[in-house]
Amino acid sequence: MNWFQLFTSLHGRIPRRHFWTGVIAIVIFQLAVQIPLMSRFSIDLDKSIPPLWFRNVSLFLDVICAWPLFAVLAKRQEDRDQTPHLSWCFIALLLLFSVLEAFALTQDSGQYTPLGWAIGLPLLGVIAIVIFELGSRPGTPGPNRFGPEPM
Repeated sequence: MNWFQLFTSLHGRIPRRHFWTGVIAIVIFQLAVQIPLMSRFSIDLDKSIPPLWFRNVSLFLDVICAWPLFAVLAKRQEDRDQTPHLSWCFIALLLLFSVLEAFALTQDSGQYTPLGWAIGLPLLGVIAIVIFELGSRPGTPGPNRFGPEPM
């Protein structure tokens, strides 16, 4: 499977190796944009809420990475012989948290607000499930309803 298919197609099965390659590539892309900006403009996420422009850049990155991430997750779920419900839940919570963060509704003076906790804790739970279910468990051996076993 090539990079284009990995990040755009929703169909097909991928092994854990391709799952981790795709997830890590997306994380590296986001960090490659955000870290230089944080360094250049002295943004410290621990001390205060980042400026609006940086929150908007972060939201923009999450939005443009949502489809590639969903494609990777959905294909991995197909390898586990599952429908992509977990992937939809993860992407929806991630984007909801990003939108709330862009409007500075998740933090107040460096502390999470009740709304931040209400969305952030379920998001952390889904992240843990995604890592365990898709990142560590093997796929269905042999062909399944989504296609042949990936090489």
